[in-house]
Amino acid sequence: MRRLLVLVFVALSTSGCALVARNALATGARSDPGQMLANADTNGDGKITRAEFTAARAGLFARLDRNGDGYLDKQDARRRLLARRDDDGGRLQQAMAMLDKNGDGRVSRDEFVNGPSLLFDRADTNHDGIIDAHELTAFQALIASRRSQ
Repeated sequence: MRRLLVLVFVALSTSGCALVARNALATGARSDPGQMLANADTNGDGKITRAEFTAARAGLFARLDRNGDGYLDKQDARRRLLARRDDDGGRLQQAMAMLDKNGDGRVSRDEFVNGPSLLFDRADTNHDGIIDAHELTAFQALIASRRSQ
């Protein structure tokens, strides 16, 4: 559940960048928020629109919702991930509170896909709804500097 919610939190939050730097995705590779943004450029034009970012979040939700019930909760996490923790659950509670707008203890597809886009907003420095190559490069440099600290 912790790793699941880290992915959820990263998809929405710039503060999640620090978490991503320390946590691996289910594949075992380190997650990179800059690369997550770059991967959202589905038409390959070198720009990430808010619509592309939202579509990428929908795809991520589909992969995370392992039981296909339309919600992210403990049942979607692997048992070995549930057993691991590096804090008292505070980060999980923060991520859940941020995403779970109706307070039902789980994150719906709508809450995940249409929730706050803080990661996108942080990278879109001119606030035009498009992350261009310059903005993406600057964001990736920011992430790299945080990782080296």
